[in-house]
Amino acid sequence: MNDAITRTRLFSLLSVASVTVAYVFLLSDGLDSAFMLSLPISYLLLGVLIKYGDQAYDVGCFDKRKALILAIPCGFWLGYLMINDLSTATIGVGMLLGLLAAGKYDNRGFIVGFAISITIAAIGYWEGSLQLALGGLAVVFLATIADERVNDMERVEARLTLLDRILYQRPLLKIAVLLLCVLGVFPSFAYLFMMLSFDFGYGLVDCVSSEREGCC
Repeated sequence: MNDAITRTRLFSLLSVASVTVAYVFLLSDGLDSAFMLSLPISYLLLGVLIKYGDQAYDVGCFDKRKALILAIPCGFWLGYLMINDLSTATIGVGMLLGLLAAGKYDNRGFIVGFAISITIAAIGYWEGSLQLALGGLAVVFLATIADERVNDMERVEARLTLLDRILYQRPLLKIAVLLLCVLGVFPSFAYLFMMLSFDFGYGLVDCVSSEREGCC
């Protein structure tokens, strides 16, 4: 229990830090529109809500009905973000398709959220309102699949060693986003820290669920 509480505090701190650094990069790069400034918090909250649904269905820590209801606005929210931002669309579509290829849509909440967001993306792409960096999308897609395959390994899931714990946090996708920032595919390193905030929010809910009775 003490270990779970310590990890909860750590992920809370990391979530706040990553969002803060993302804002620093956005402001220093002149990306200070109201929409852009909404992105770091949006990434964080989407990570939290998606993991909430995951734990509700897979572990039973949270209410499945609430998780299913929350999947609907989450799907529309992600779709809206992708329609309005090329980099978020590249990350979002790459992740959505990568998770589909990895067979990760295994509950109603995930299926509903995926169906809504990918439909919005497809309509937007067809109409020309959604733009994609196709090379970047391919990188994100492959990194997502690789992370999920590694994460499904028994020893990684058990987190027996430090390396296992690192691999459990799906580092390949973060490395992919870092690479795309370095290459200028994404206009700011803020996207790396937004991606980190998404994962730290995801990890935070994992830690919180570990503290709840009946969760592991």
